[in-house]
This record gives sequence, C-alpha cells and structure tokens, in this order.
Amino acid sequence: MRFRLEVENVRPINSLTFEIDLSRQGLRCIVGKNGAGKTTLAKAIMNFARADTFVRTSSDGIFDSTSSIRYTVESDEYLFTYDPALRSLTTRKPVPAHHKAIVSVEMPAPHGQRFTFFRTLADQDDEIRQALVLDQCEKPIALIEFLSCIYQDRRFNDLVEVRFRRGACCCFVYPDKRYIREDYFSSGEYFLINLYRKVTQGTPLVVIDEIDVSLDASTQARLAEQLRQLCALHKSTVVFTSHSLALMQTLEPDELFYLERDEQAGATTLMPMSFNGIKSLMFGFRGYDRYILTEDEVLKQFLEYTISRYCSPTFYSYQIICMGGHGQAKGLMNRNVQYQFLGHEEDVICVLDGDQASQHQPQRVHCIPLPDVEKALWNRYREVDYQHRFEGGEMLGDKQLYRQITRSRLLSAEEIFALLCDRHNADMTRFAQILAAFLCRLGP
Repeated sequence: MRFRLEVENVRPINSLTFEIDLSRQGLRCIVGKNGAGKTTLAKAIMNFARADTFVRTSSDGIFDSTSSIRYTVESDEYLFTYDPALRSLTTRKPVPAHHKAIVSVEMPAPHGQRFTFFRTLADQDDEIRQALVLDQCEKPIALIEFLSCIYQDRRFNDLVEVRFRRGACCCFVYPDKRYIREDYFSSGEYFLINLYRKVTQGTPLVVIDEIDVSLDASTQARLAEQLRQLCALHKSTVVFTSHSLALMQTLEPDELFYLERDEQAGATTLMPMSFNGIKSLMFGFRGYDRYILTEDEVLKQFLEYTISRYCSPTFYSYQIICMGGHGQAKGLMNRNVQYQFLGHEEDVICVLDGDQASQHQPQRVHCIPLPDVEKALWNRYREVDYQHRFEGGEMLGDKQLYRQITRSRLLSAEEIFALLCDRHNADMTRFAQILAAFLCRLGP
C-alpha cells in the first residue's frame, strides 16, 4: 500500500511531496533545521485522519487561497483546499474510516495525544483504583521487555496494566495498595509506554514528531533497534523527526532523510542522506582545511589508504565524508558553494566511483580509476579463484564477495586496497596526483 501527500503553500512549506510504501515496514527519520517544515509535514499527515488538525494546532496565517493538500492511497485521492469560512483546509470527499485508520500521529506538547490522555487518566482514577483493589490487572510482559531493553535495567519488572473503558493505564502497586499511575512516571518513561501502544496497535503508518524530546542520550541510542523489532512484528512503519545525533547514528543508511527548504527554488525537498551528510548540514564541521565528499564507507576507506600510500605526508588537515550516494555527495558540495558551512569552494571536492566517469562531471568532481572497489575486486576474483574458499562455492555478487572476503579474514580491507593499487598502479599514481594537489603543499 502506498501513501502519498502533496502539500502546496502551507507555511513554511511551499511545495512538498511525501510518499511511502507501507508494505515495507521499518523506520524513517526526518531531519532538518528549525523552520524547514517537519512539524507541518507531521500535521499534514495527521490531518488525513483528523480533518480539524490545523484548526486545533495552528494559526490560520499559515494558509492562503492557494493552500492545499492532496492525499493518495493506492488509486483513491482526497483533495483538501482552503475554505475561507473555516479559515482552514477542508475536503468535499470525506475520508472513509478504513483509510483514516492507516495513520496515527503523535505531536509534541501540548497537542500530543499522550498529553490529552492525562485528563482521561485522572477522570478514570476511581475505575483504575477499583480494578487494582480487585486485582483486575495483568502483567504487560512484552511492554516490560521493551522498556527493560531500552533502559538496560529491570525497574519495570513489577509493572501492571489496567484496562478500562477509554484505554489502559500502567501502574506500580505497593503492598499497602498505594499505586503510581503512568502519568506520574518520568516524561521519558510515559512517552515510551505510549509509543509502544501506538506501534503495537498495528497501524500501518505511525508518525512521531520530536521523538527524542523526553529521552536522554543513552535511551535514544537504544530506541531504534527496539522500534525495528516492533515494526516487523506488528507490520507498522514509524516515521519520526529528530535533532538527536545519538539517535541518528544508530540508524541504517536507508532510514535517514533530510528535509530542506529552498527559498530561491520555492520548494521543500525530502531526500535520503547519510549520517555524516546530515551532521555536516545540521551542525557543520570545524577545524579542517580540506573536505573530500564521497559515496560510501568502502570508498572512504579506499581513499584513506590511497592518500597514505601515494600522498604522504599531507600538509592540510582533511576530513573524508561519505554521503550515501553520488547525488548526495555532489549535492552537498553545491550547497557548500552557496552557504560555505564546510569552507570556501576550493576547499571541498567530490571523489566518486569510476562508474560515474562516463557522465559529464562538473569542476571539482573526480572519479577513481576503478569502476568501484567491490567491482574491481570481483574482476580480480574471476582470475584468482577464491570460489572454493566459500561454503558451497556459490557465485557471489561484487559487494557480497567483498563482505565475505573481509568477514572471513581471507584478506583485510587494507590488503584488498593494496592488491588493487598494485594491479592498477599507473592509473592510481596519476589519480593520486589530484589528491596530492588538494592535500599537499607542492613546490617550495
């Protein structure tokens, strides 16, 4: 099932398309600077299930006569346009309940459901108290395990859960029948309990704005793995916004996305980006003379080896940043030309795999003289047969071969790089002159 929305002129977003395949469960983290439109995107998704979202959570100043949001679920479309009488967005085609059930959104204070649930728990306290006195409660084993894995202790072993007409409440009960409701837990504990409930309801798309706001760094670092397991078990996709480096660095490359508002182009873009790329854009690197932007971790390691072999000693301090793709690497270099968050234009270059050499590349973009490290190794593998070294003698792809050889310790990464440089020494020597000109102080 594909879910798509197109936002037009809902401030601060001028134009943005968000699309997600809900059949591929997992995590998606959206990162961006303040004012880029992360919360507006979360509200736009929430508006699909609750058409009064913007009325309750936003000023009508974010709209004008051209404001609209178009939602697409498979082949069904729902268009919300600005209604001056309501001073908000409305639709002539109501969204049916089974489509509204696709999404669940949790906003930060004061609009999040967990905050409005405070009043519910207080109102139902008599019912909760009666259930506890009559021992009409259960031990939420899976929830306890979830919390214990995140907090790395067993403080929740005695947690019990009471079901009542309007929901559920976790409590700690003491021998004298005193108890503490979940709304009196720490804000992080209370948030995680509510997050667990949202994901385990089996809603296909769960959106959390500012997921890290109540959690300490150690908790954030363990959250992603637990959420992945819940998503797989309950067939959910969790999309969340964050500013936390502790959380971002635990995510897989395909789980990180950067939201950027381009005032000149009049559009907001959501693009996949590596942790290093986001760290550069959000927080900047300082203290280096030169930056080399590249595609992935293997190419980064290969360049480090190349520099140490052919360009030592270097004069300028440098940082190699892997961006997760050639488009992202060139994109960050182009942004630096405009904003100079890394340094002056001449202090930043891109180095890509050789398979990009056939494309016309702009100035300051260079390609190694190999198609890529894994492919070059695979070509060598066809001549020097490692086939018998692997169980079953199965034919491996280039990236699989690289992982197998390094994991089995047949060759280390450095030995692979040495092998390839020896084999292509003339080409590598010429290529290294580009790096030397960039990193070394040549001449007197």
